[in-house]
Amino acid sequence: MSNEKSKNPFQFFVGITIAIMILFAVTVYVGVKTARWSNFSGLDEARKRLRELPLTIGDWSSKVDYELSEQDVKYLQIQDGYISRRYKNSKTQAEVYITIMVGKTGVVVVHSPEICFGGRDYKKDEKGRVSVKFPILNFASKATDENMLWKVKFINNSARGGTIAFYYGVSVGNGWVADEKPRSRFGGFRYAYKIQVQANEDGQDDIAKSFLTDCLPTISNYILPCR
Repeated sequence: MSNEKSKNPFQFFVGITIAIMILFAVTVYVGVKTARWSNFSGLDEARKRLRELPLTIGDWSSKVDYELSEQDVKYLQIQDGYISRRYKNSKTQAEVYITIMVGKTGVVVVHSPEICFGGRDYKKDEKGRVSVKFPILNFASKATDENMLWKVKFINNSARGGTIAFYYGVSVGNGWVADEKPRSRFGGFRYAYKIQVQANEDGQDDIAKSFLTDCLPTISNYILPCR
């Protein structure tokens, strides 16, 4: 009886030690996955490279970078990690608005036009995946010749009428993807990119898709492999 009692304190000490070690291992794992104690490896380089995207890409040019609202930047955690521009085609005079962001995967990949666009005058019309193909002009590029993006339309029900089309998708450094559950699919990456292109639809002309077809090969050169 006395021997059993003498073992209890030692067994209790061993149990507590094991529990602490397990807790420590879990804490370290979560900390590494979420970069709790340091910046994501490669994220600073990704931010810098993205901001170097040219203001002129072929026939499309932009004069200035727009600032997103402080609230959006804080919510998406993309400080210094985005571009927001209006590009205009010198030949057709068509215009598009584009935003590309890079940041924590769990926040960035779930952001979509359905969340932040709409209102009394606009009604969501249709949504589907659209393939955007283009010739690879630079064989050293990481770009694939086909990207799958979401396309969603909003119809203006006011007297002005008109339709706005959005294209958007996620990338981790090799093409763009439209996925039903991006958080699950890209959960193994600590950061990711999100692209969104917006334009008015004029008759049969899909301005946003034309921009993507022309410019995605160049854009891909400013997207780094994610980790």
